[in-house]
Formats: sequence, structure tokens, C-alpha cells
Amino acid sequence: MPQKEIENMVGQKPELDDYIGQFLNNRYLIRDLIGKGGMGRVYLAEDTAKGGMPIAIKILSLSLANQQMSQRFAREIFIGAQLGRKSKHIVRILSYGVTEDKTPFYVMEYLQGKNLKQILKIQPLTIPKFLKICNQICLGLQCAHQGISLKGEIYPIVHRDIKPENIFLCEDSKQGEIVKILDFGIAKFLTERSGMTLTDSFIGSLPYCSPEHMEGRKLLDVRSDIYSLGVLMFEMLTGKHPFQTKSNSFGTWYQAHRFQMPPTVEEVNPQVKIPQILEKLLMSCLAKEVSDRPQDINQILEDLKKVKIQFNDSIPSNSDELIKLSVPVQLVPATLLSEKECLQKNWPKNKPVGAIGFPHLLQTIQRPIPTFWAMLPKQDITKFLDKIHGTEFISQINIYPMLLWVTVLYDDQPSMTKWLPYFLDLKDTKGQNIARSLAEVGYYHLLFFPLEDPNRCSHVTTLSLTANQRQQIVDWLDMSQRSNELILPNQAKSLLRTEYEKLKVDILQKLAADQKAEKEGLKNWMDKLFEIFFKLLSRS
Repeated sequence: MPQKEIENMVGQKPELDDYIGQFLNNRYLIRDLIGKGGMGRVYLAEDTAKGGMPIAIKILSLSLANQQMSQRFAREIFIGAQLGRKSKHIVRILSYGVTEDKTPFYVMEYLQGKNLKQILKIQPLTIPKFLKICNQICLGLQCAHQGISLKGEIYPIVHRDIKPENIFLCEDSKQGEIVKILDFGIAKFLTERSGMTLTDSFIGSLPYCSPEHMEGRKLLDVRSDIYSLGVLMFEMLTGKHPFQTKSNSFGTWYQAHRFQMPPTVEEVNPQVKIPQILEKLLMSCLAKEVSDRPQDINQILEDLKKVKIQFNDSIPSNSDELIKLSVPVQLVPATLLSEKECLQKNWPKNKPVGAIGFPHLLQTIQRPIPTFWAMLPKQDITKFLDKIHGTEFISQINIYPMLLWVTVLYDDQPSMTKWLPYFLDLKDTKGQNIARSLAEVGYYHLLFFPLEDPNRCSHVTTLSLTANQRQQIVDWLDMSQRSNELILPNQAKSLLRTEYEKLKVDILQKLAADQKAEKEGLKNWMDKLFEIFFKLLSRS
């Protein structure tokens, strides 16, 4: 892993220490220290069992001194692993273990990008960027707050340490920028260590703690996370913390969180203008009393959706006016403007009402944007909104100029994965234009129309193509001008369907294998942990 790449990931130079160069569990080779904080240190490592695949390892800053602590660590890591499988906005935990000196660690997916603290050091976020990031944070928290099932019971999971360092923005080749929430469950594990006073055992970042968290209430609910999110949102928009303190002591921060009234965004940063509905949302999240805050993340998501619509409506349609307003609007992504147009679309009258899909070139001021319109049952649309989406292309250009364009909506249960295929005939002008637009634009909008109420588009998501896919389409278009038509169009479709079925089997087998490996991994973790328990018991 190049040195520069590591530094870009964490914004600091790697630091040498005793763990670097060590093998953990005879499998993980630690390469560099890439981050540290109050809970422990994060290392870049290689998984030698998977060909040196880069991973991240967090080694906590304590030892598992007794069986009770070991059980709690196993429980919280198990919770984190479950959440990472449920939501793409929560970092995936792959394994865990204990070092030779009884220090617990866990293995995570390796993320490349920056955390929110590094980004906010440079400047606050524009409203479009804020909405994009905040929406993803909320989807991750919503998943956790909905809970996981343990022994037939549903347990809502409260993060307890929402702060800029725990919000990571990483680049995904297919979906662009994705937000990942880090350190789920670890704050609770460290807080619940037995035999400690409040000040000794308090775990959390003082500038972002809710008043009830600082008061040591054990039964924190989701509204504690909502308060921390409110502080975070304020900082994302203004670049400054809503509360000012003379020192960084526990008592000073408690006084601020419990008694200081939060200022408006304009009072802290007069340059920032936000919609009134967003200002009201911030103030409600920062309410001192738990009952005065939004009662769940769903309320926040609804308000953010209203803010997005209101903000889009405030953007002038005249291009000359856009130039005059270049300062606040210059970072508005093109996708935000075209997504707004998509939400205004009606299902074509010449298309049947049913579970079908088709492509369409959306004409915008800047350029035509490729879109794919899909009608699905409402429950399917809701289910797939927070799932990972992918794009695949299949072709046999050498015998007929046709592409099979497949949008894949992945599900936690591989058998429930949804496939949206469409044939693009490159002999046809429409097919050529759509394929060329996909290559030039590099993304497309997926419009969802509910089967139960098909008149209006209900949701839009944007899927990005990889550089390789874009180049491949360009090559195919070039080849299609010179290709020989050795078979008929229907024969070409039949051939591509056969390749498509093979692709589906390969993808489903890989998803099933990944799930099986995760389940076996969790079982192995628990077996190893029980082995440690018995050793500890025998020594005591």
C-alpha cells in the first residue's frame, strides 16, 4: 500500500509502535498505524488468508481482565457485525480476537477516503453536500435504531459516540461517495466496564454528548444519538460548534449541554443561509429535554426530504441567474438538479402498468441524462432504497451489435435480489444514443414507480458506472459500426439471456458464499471466545 495513499486515508503520517510487523491470530500482518483516539488505535493490515487483502484493525486501549468483560466485548462486536450486514452505511466488521497480552481487537473492511472531521477542517458543507451526507448518516442510524434480533427479541442499538471522526466518507466505484458510520457498540462496551465510577468509566466525546448521557443514565435511547447528530449537523453547516466553553473539562461541557441555549446558524456564521425548516430541525435535535427532540430518525429523514425539495425549488431555472448565484450553487451536483426533474415524471400512458422497466433519455439544459424507469410493488421499493445497487453489461458484439444492460438491486438474502434487464440494440438509433449517453455521463438515474400508485415517480437513486464500464461501452459502440450481423436480433437476445442467467448464478453464488463465510466466521469467533473464557475460569 503506497505511503501517500495511507496518509490520504487518515490525514496523518503513520507512526511506528510495537504492534507494527506483528501477526495477529497467525493471519493478520500489521503494516502501519493509521489512526488513534480515546478508544484505541487503528492499523492498516493484510489478511494473509485472502492473498494480502488490505483490512483495518482496531486494537482497543484496555485488556480483557475478566470473563464478564470478554462476554461484553463479544456481544458488542457481534452487534456491530450484524449491523454492518444490514446497512451499507455502517462499517463491516469481519472478525475479532485478542492479542497475546489479552488486548481485544476487531477487523474491519478497509476504507479509503476521509472522515468528516478532516473535511470540516477545510470548510463547512454546502447545503446539497450536507443533505447527501446527512441522509446517509440517518439511514445508518435508522438501521441501528430499528434493532437486531437476539434470541427472538428485538434490541434497538444506540451508537453513543456520534462525532465527525466516526463518520467516514469513502469512494465506491459504482455508487460514488458513500458514508460509513464507525465504532458501533464499542462505546457501550467500554462504558459498561464493571467496578468504575462515572468519571472513570465515561466514554464519549464531550462536545457531542447528550445531557442525559453525561448524567450517566444507563438506559439511553435513540434520542441521545439524535442530540449528538444535531451537534454534528450544526457543525457541518457552520464549521463551528454550537456551544462555546472556556475549558474542555467534563463539568464545563455538562453545563453547556444542559443549560446553554443553542444559537441560530446565522448567529454563528452570518455567511450561511439555510431554509427555516432546516433551522427548526437543528433546534429540535438540540433540545435539552429528550421529549422535545424528534422521537426517531424517520422524522429527521422526512424533514431532510422537505429541505431538499424546498432547496431545489429555490434554484432558478434560468441559466443566466445560475451564473449570478455561482457562489452558493457552484457545488450543486448535476445529479441533484436532474433528480429533481425525475421526481416530477409521470408513468407514460403508452406503457402498461406492471412490473416492467425501460430506459429513457432525460433532456436537461446541460445534456441528455440516461435514466431507467422501473415499476415495482411499493414494499419492494421501500426494501431496496437502502440496499446496494449494481450495474452489469453483457455483449457479444462480434456476432451482433446488442448490449444487455442489467441493474441489480442486491438483498441480504441472495434469493431476493432483484434484476432489471434491458436489451439495447446498437443498430437502432435510440439504443446507440442511450449507450453513448451512459458512456459520456458516467451515471444514470433509476426512477421507481409504485405498482399500487403508478402515476408519479416516488423515489430516485443514482448509479455510477466504473471507468472500465464506460470505456467498454465506447469500444462496443465503435465495434458495432464494423461488426458483422451473423445472427438475427431474436437469436442475439436468446444468446445474451443465456449469458445473463450464468451471470445471475455467479453473483448469487458469490453472495451466498459471502454470507456463509460471515456466519461461519461469527460461529468461529464465539467458539474461540468460549475457549478464552474457560481458560480464564481455570486460572481463577
